[in-house]
Amino acid sequence: MAAARPWSSLHEDLLASIFLLLACLTDLVRASAVSKHWRRVALHNASPLPWLLNPSTARTDCYRIFGGFADPRPALSDEIEGRGARFCGSAPGGWVVVQNRPTCRTHHWRGHAMLNLRTGERVPLPDRVHIPIKSDGIRCPMMIRAAVMSAAPPSPACVVAALTSIQTIMAFCSPGVDCWSSLPAEMTAPPDAQDLTYHDGWFWAVDSHEDLYCYKAKISTSTRTILQRGYQIRAPRTNMAPGEIVSRYLLPSASGADLLMVRRFTSPAKGRTTRFQVFKLQMQEEGRPASWRDYQMTRQVLFVGRACSKAFDTGHAGNPGYIYFLDDVYPGSPHSFLQQKEYPNTDAGGWRYSVSDEIVRCLPSAPPSDTSPCIWYHH
Repeated sequence: MAAARPWSSLHEDLLASIFLLLACLTDLVRASAVSKHWRRVALHNASPLPWLLNPSTARTDCYRIFGGFADPRPALSDEIEGRGARFCGSAPGGWVVVQNRPTCRTHHWRGHAMLNLRTGERVPLPDRVHIPIKSDGIRCPMMIRAAVMSAAPPSPACVVAALTSIQTIMAFCSPGVDCWSSLPAEMTAPPDAQDLTYHDGWFWAVDSHEDLYCYKAKISTSTRTILQRGYQIRAPRTNMAPGEIVSRYLLPSASGADLLMVRRFTSPAKGRTTRFQVFKLQMQEEGRPASWRDYQMTRQVLFVGRACSKAFDTGHAGNPGYIYFLDDVYPGSPHSFLQQKEYPNTDAGGWRYSVSDEIVRCLPSAPPSDTSPCIWYHH
């Protein structure tokens, strides 16, 4: 009888299938450390999971989480490497929305742009917004807090929606226009929006009351049309510790069928995140108002961050679900992060849905950034 082959020499097709069933990054890293063969298979079968991007003025680091933290870090294009732009959001295909600071001299350009970190392609965005005041309106400088896009350029369906730092709150633009469009005077803007996403043809923003604001924009050099839907929603209440901070993230489910809201609870006394809750939007039907419902996130892994969240299907029905989160919560209003002098990377890690109080510090440690918090880079 032939001797059994050692685990370390499993066929690479079988190993690749096994790795796809592991949602926990700690498990993926440990599995890839079994042998050189396992590590080679892990790195040659690129994971769809995002990379961790840590920006700073000195350099911008990108960490490949799957395959081991010690593996060579993915290279970024020369357009962004070591530049110090502030990252405002990311999208699949390597795209990010950035703002180059006026004091930064490492770029030959200023203002906002969409950058592709894989190719170095840059699509300029305007740095002023049109506000409908008086007959013709006025144009004002603006600063983006967070931004998402409906489609990647050069698609004609590409529209960028942004949460801003000025009274307009929400603004929209497309490549080629010379000014952002704010909401018409008759539309309601979320005064303290915490996050936004693009789902089912609409831009969605959530505020601290967990109400939803939905917008559809058609922006071009000749047309500026914005539609709005609003939902006053009350999610299930939960017991909170004194001083506990609640932050919210929006993202589509892995299948794209549901809109999810993730509640994140941070304890200032403990100086860290303590737990999460996940809800899905139940649309209004038969006279019942829209509501947030508890969501059983089996076989999904969620990567949450401001304007960069994404869900993935693990393909394993027995998987209870997992959340990976970044250090992007700051005391005060949603605008407070713009006033930070540095952005630590200490309160980041993973949370397993089946173990509600367990936070695992499984993400790579990185020095504080002087430009913006870490984001998920969807390569």
